[in-house]
Amino acid sequence: MSVVVLALAALWIGGGTLWLLARRRYHWREVPAFAMDLIGVPVDLAQRLFGRGGVPYALLLPNMLIFGIFTFAPMILNFHVSFTGGASIHLLDRPWVGAANYGAIFDCETYLSPRTCSNEGYDFWTGMFNTLAFVAVQVPVLCIVALLTALVVNRNIVGRGFWRAMFFYPVMLSPVVIANIWNWVLHRKGALNAALGGSAEGLTAMAGLAGFDMVVSVVFAVALMVTSERALRGSLAWAAVFGLLFACVFAWANPLAMIGLGGSFWVGPVLATGVVWAVAIAHRRARWAVASASVVSILLLLTVQFDAVFAFDRVRPVNWLVTPNTGWPFFWLVFVFCWSHMGFYMLILLAGLQAIPRDLYEAAKMDGTKPARAFFRITLPLVMPTLTVVLVLSLIRSFQIFDEVWLLTGGGPGRETFMIVQHIYETAFTGDRPEYGEAAAGSVLMAVVIAVFTFVQLFVTRRQSEF
Repeated sequence: MSVVVLALAALWIGGGTLWLLARRRYHWREVPAFAMDLIGVPVDLAQRLFGRGGVPYALLLPNMLIFGIFTFAPMILNFHVSFTGGASIHLLDRPWVGAANYGAIFDCETYLSPRTCSNEGYDFWTGMFNTLAFVAVQVPVLCIVALLTALVVNRNIVGRGFWRAMFFYPVMLSPVVIANIWNWVLHRKGALNAALGGSAEGLTAMAGLAGFDMVVSVVFAVALMVTSERALRGSLAWAAVFGLLFACVFAWANPLAMIGLGGSFWVGPVLATGVVWAVAIAHRRARWAVASASVVSILLLLTVQFDAVFAFDRVRPVNWLVTPNTGWPFFWLVFVFCWSHMGFYMLILLAGLQAIPRDLYEAAKMDGTKPARAFFRITLPLVMPTLTVVLVLSLIRSFQIFDEVWLLTGGGPGRETFMIVQHIYETAFTGDRPEYGEAAAGSVLMAVVIAVFTFVQLFVTRRQSEF
């Protein structure tokens, strides 16, 4: 490679020098002009060979050659390998098997149940269904969080540049670094369990000092009433405090466990987030949401006993990434992926928001338009083209998830987080007998699924933008 580069440099400098000196004589004072002419020799040659209109295509030709060699050629070779068999990596040593690799993947009684498939089909469809579930959850969450973050950092807040940098910082980290950081946090003896255990001990001691459930219930009731009263006035900060208190009470009371539906840890934060969001956008039902949450939290405090709500001593370390049938491994994969990639999409949406003319918002404000209506009538339609780009990019990137899964869960527990790219990797590069043909067939099918989802997404968003 270095020999080729040196040969091209010598041809450029030597041949360009001869060509320039044959056309024009330079004085020694014109050495800088000669150097600039030497740099522009490829452009002059392109103009002579292809004409002025063909210069852009001539300049793009080297880039397209590199793109074709390192992108299109591997795609074509991969498609060819998917119709071959054997364990050799050399194309000439691989026998042609036709559609046998695809047939093994589709050898199922029903595709909705991977257990009815062959071994190849079971691994492929398990990974595909897990990936589709991950994409269905992660892409909307990522886009919504990125859009909300972009809306916040687009406002004139204190330290706006600092917060933009902080949200974008995880994007610059390697996926391996990110996975190792969160593995340290989520390990059984990691930072999260240590923080929960320390909080449990402190709260247990506080509960012992209180002595009576009535005292603690009254304290929480007063705090909820004060914060809800401020939240009803439209204060976003007090609404956030109220939402935090509401989430704590809901999680401690665990009302869903009373009717046999399992834990309520995730329900409280979801409901609290909805209340805070309604206050933040000045929704017409924001006051109703705050009032309803206040009534629910008071009822929860009245219907549970102190030792049931505040029994923090029963907190035990949780294997967040390996405990089966809890949904925690899948949840943390979505969380870590959103945390690490949200800043990139936030930056794209921020650029789209800054391109919206401020005159539109000033006119809407003069007409007495509420913030929620301005968002849905001005901001969202005008940022929709940018949001479409974010949707497509996040969709493709979500299908390609591998590093975080491999390092955090390894596809486990069992096959709960086994993704399609991990299946392709393990099929091709692990085991005593690598199956390159089967892995290539799986990658071709994954590319088809991504293309279908992308085209459908583009079609739907384009139709919506036309209306």
